[in-house]
Amino acid sequence: MEEARSATDRRRRAWLPWALLAGVVVLALGGGLMASRSISALVEHTAHLEQVALESEARVAELQLLRASMERRLKHLDQRQTGTSAQREAEARKAREADAQLVQREAARKKLEAKLKDALAQGDAWLDASRPEALRVELSERLLFEPGQSTLTARGVEELGRIGAVLASVEGHAVQVASHTDELPTAAGPGTEGTSWELSSARATAVVRALLERPARIAPQRLSAVGHASFRPEVPTDSPQNRQRNRRVALTLEPMPLPPAALLATLEPTPPPLAPAKSAPASGKSSKKSGRR
Repeated sequence: MEEARSATDRRRRAWLPWALLAGVVVLALGGGLMASRSISALVEHTAHLEQVALESEARVAELQLLRASMERRLKHLDQRQTGTSAQREAEARKAREADAQLVQREAARKKLEAKLKDALAQGDAWLDASRPEALRVELSERLLFEPGQSTLTARGVEELGRIGAVLASVEGHAVQVASHTDELPTAAGPGTEGTSWELSSARATAVVRALLERPARIAPQRLSAVGHASFRPEVPTDSPQNRQRNRRVALTLEPMPLPPAALLATLEPTPPPLAPAKSAPASGKSSKKSGRR
């Protein structure tokens, strides 16, 4: 019995190292497997975090683009609002100016009616206010000139002085002088013009010269002259009365056009040039030279 137990103990001792080794191996394999799984999970978690970070960066970039787009849109809307307000203000200012000009022209029309009462009744003058932006007064040839002549008569000079004084009082308006003749040739003689073109142009120029003088004294930049000869008749030229009606001088009063912006810049007064700075006296030895003894 003793021997059998000893043999059994010896066998157990012989297998004990191997059992311990097997346990160590099993533990090592289990720990390695767990470590491998932990590393894999950590790698997957890291990759997930990187993906989330990339998506977040893309979202931030998208939001930044959206914000920039909204800022540009708001700026554009603000500019449009500012431009619309400025445009409405400019339109309102133009409307006020147009109303004030209309009041001036209406006052001028009433004055002209009073001054031309006899000529209007005799059919030697006509007033036309059908255009809301202009006032036109027409004067018959016999009120200003002799037939075929381009020199104003004494009565013509007097009438233009009275009419011109009224037109000159309407500020901000230009006066366009247009002369019209009929289709019949003018008679040759002293002071006559060769053709209807020359006659109408000379008459328009004579009227402008009269308006430049006293009592009208209209500024030259407000005046213009044009001759239309017989090509813009008021009525058909089928009778002596109608031809007489067509031989006329029209003075049109209308607002002066605004000059271009480039011209306005040149008209602005420029400051006088700066005076050159005076140079300080140079310091140094006296220029006097001592003579030799």
